[in-house]
Amino acid sequence: MRSAGAAAPRRTLLAAAVALPLAIQAVGAWISWTATWEEAAAEVARTADAAAEYARASLESHRLRGQQIALLLRDLPDEAILAGRAALHARAREVLELDRYGIDFSVYVIDRAGRILLTSDMADPPPVNLADRPYHIAMRPAGAPDTRIGEVARGRANNRDFFPVTLKRDGTANGLPPDAFDGVINISVSPATLAAGLRRLRGTSDDVLSLVRQDGTLLARTLELPDPPPWPRHTTDSTLAAMAGAPPRIEALETSALDGVRRLIIYRAVEGWPAYAAAARDQAVIIARWLRRVAVLLGIGMPATLALGLLAWRVRRADLAAVAARESLEQRVAARTAELAHRSEQLADSEARLRVALEAADLGTWEVDLRTRIAQRSPRTLAIFGAPAEEVVGPYPGWADRIHAEDRPAVTHAFERLAEGTTEVYAAEYRFHHPDGRVVWVESRARVVAHDRTGRPLRLAGTVQDITARREAEERRALLAREVDHRAKNALAVVQAALRLTPRSTLDAYAAAVEGRVAALARAHTLLADQRWAGASLRALLAGELAAFTLRDDGEAAVTMQGPALRVAPSAAQSLSLAFHELTTNAVKYGALARAQGRLAITWSVRPATGDLVLHWQEQGGPPVGGAPSRRGFGSRLVAATIRDQLGGILVQHWQPEGLTVEIQVALARVSVLEPAAEADPLPVA
Repeated sequence: MRSAGAAAPRRTLLAAAVALPLAIQAVGAWISWTATWEEAAAEVARTADAAAEYARASLESHRLRGQQIALLLRDLPDEAILAGRAALHARAREVLELDRYGIDFSVYVIDRAGRILLTSDMADPPPVNLADRPYHIAMRPAGAPDTRIGEVARGRANNRDFFPVTLKRDGTANGLPPDAFDGVINISVSPATLAAGLRRLRGTSDDVLSLVRQDGTLLARTLELPDPPPWPRHTTDSTLAAMAGAPPRIEALETSALDGVRRLIIYRAVEGWPAYAAAARDQAVIIARWLRRVAVLLGIGMPATLALGLLAWRVRRADLAAVAARESLEQRVAARTAELAHRSEQLADSEARLRVALEAADLGTWEVDLRTRIAQRSPRTLAIFGAPAEEVVGPYPGWADRIHAEDRPAVTHAFERLAEGTTEVYAAEYRFHHPDGRVVWVESRARVVAHDRTGRPLRLAGTVQDITARREAEERRALLAREVDHRAKNALAVVQAALRLTPRSTLDAYAAAVEGRVAALARAHTLLADQRWAGASLRALLAGELAAFTLRDDGEAAVTMQGPALRVAPSAAQSLSLAFHELTTNAVKYGALARAQGRLAITWSVRPATGDLVLHWQEQGGPPVGGAPSRRGFGSRLVAATIRDQLGGILVQHWQPEGLTVEIQVALARVSVLEPAAEADPLPVA
C-alpha cells in the first residue's frame, strides 16, 4: 500500500501536467481576443472613413445644386419669379439634370415670409407657408451661417421624408439691405437615398452605417427607422459631449436607443460640415468571430491536455508493469505532438483564409473624364498618392510610372478595359511609390457613371484607400500564430524528454524525479509568463529552487547570492532552471544543505574582456568530501549536458574536503542581457 506522502507528489504532477497547457491555451485565447477586436476596429474605421467621404461628396453636391438655382434666379425679384414660375421650373430641372438622371432630391426657393416661390419637383406648388419650419427660423437672425443642415421632417407639399440643406438667398432684386434676410434655398435630401448609398459602401458586411449631425440628430441609417420622424437621438451623452469638441474621430461601445443592440461604433467627421458619419458592428458579431478562432485553438490544445493528464494518472497508478506502460505513453505523446504540429499548420492556413478585405472601404474619391483623361480628386486621394494640392483637377503627372513595376501591367490593363467599355467595374490592389520614399499598398475601385448615346463610357467615379496597415496586420497575425505554435511544441517536447530520460530504478524514485523536474520547468515557465516571455531574473530562478533552505537553525543565512541584475532569455531559462534544480538536489542529499551548519554561497559576474557570464556555486559545512565520485549520476550528467551541450558553456567541478565548488561559464549573448539596475550587496534568498 502506497503512503500518503508518495501520493501527494503524484497529485502535484497531475495538476502541473494539466495546468501548463491550459495556461498556454488561455494566453492564446487572450491574444486572439485582442487581435480580433483590433481587426474589427480597423475594419469599422475604414468603413467609417468611406462613409464620411461619401457623405462629404453628397452634401457638397447638394450645396452646389443650391448655388446653381441661386445663379439661375439672380437679379429677379420675387414677383418676377412667381410670374415666370412655369418657365423657371422647367429651366431649373434642366440645370439640375433631373429628367436626365432622375435624382431623388427637391429644391425649394422660399421667400422671407415662408412662401414657396419655386420648386424643382412641382410646376405649381400648393400654397403652403413654411415660415414655421426650423430651417427657415434658424436662417433669419443676423450672423446665421450661410449653409445649414436641418433635422429630418415630413414635407407638407409632397408628404415625403427629407432633411434640408439650406442656403441663404442673395443676389435678389427685392430692394432689401445687403445683410437683410431674404428667404432661403432649401435642398430636400432623401434619407432613404442617402442610406442606399451608404449600404453600397458596406460590401458584404452587416455593419450599420449612419449620418448624424454634430448635435446627435440622426439624418440617415442603413437599418429601418421608425415612422414618422423625428427619430430618437443617435448618440449617447458621452459621445455627444465628445462631438462638441469636433474631433476628427470618435470610437465608442454603445447600446443603440433605436433597437437596443450593443455595437462598436466609429464616428468620422465629415470634412467641412457639422456632421459625423458612423460605422457600427454588433458586439455579438465580433465575439462570434473570436469564439470561432478560440474553438480552433481548443481543438488543438485539449487533446494534448488530456494526453498529459492521462500520462500523470498512469504514473500514479502504475505497478510492476509500469515500464511497458510508460513506453506506450511515450509513443502516444509523440503522436499527439505530431498531431498538434499538424493542426497548428492548419490553424495558420485558416487564419489566412479568414482575412476579409472590405469592399469600397475608401479613404479618397476620384472622377475621370474619359474623353480628356482629366481627373478630379478629393484631398485624401491627393494625400494617398503624394500629389500637390493644385492637382485637385487635372492630369496626374507620372502616376502610372510610380506604380510598382510588378503591378503596373495588370493595373493599366484593368483601367483601359474599363475605358474601352469592355467592363463596367474596375478594381485593383497594387503597390505605389510615394514621393516621400515609402511603398504603400492601395486599393482602388471605380464604376462607369455616364455614357454617350452609343453606350461608350464618358465618366468614371471611383474610390481609393491606403491598405498598407491591413497588409502589415496580416503579416503580424501570421507571425503570432507561428510563435504560439513554436512555444507549445517546445513545452511539450521538454516534458516528453524529462519523462523519457529520467532513470526508472523504482516507481517512487521515478515519480519524485519527474515531479521535481516538471516543477522546475513550471517555475521557469511561470517566471517567463509573468514577464510576458521577455525573460526571467537569474536571481528569481535561483530563489525558486533554494527558498526552502534560506535560514539555518541559529538564524544565520544558509544561502547567500550576490551578483548584478540579469534577465535570462526565454530560450535559456528552462535549461538553467533544470541545472539549478539538480545542483540543489545534490546539495540537499550529499552537500552543504544536508547539515544544519552548512552554507551555500552563489556569486555571479560578467567578464568585460570576454563578455562571459561566470557563476560560482560554493558549498561549505556539509559532510566531508572524499574527492570526485567514482561514478557520475544522472543529475551530474544532466547538469553537464545542459551547460555544455545546450548553452555551449564550460562546467568545472572541484570536490574539495570542505565542500563542492562548481564554476559555470557561458557566453552572455547565449543566455541574457544586462538590466539597467545592478545589485551590489550580498542578499539572502527571500
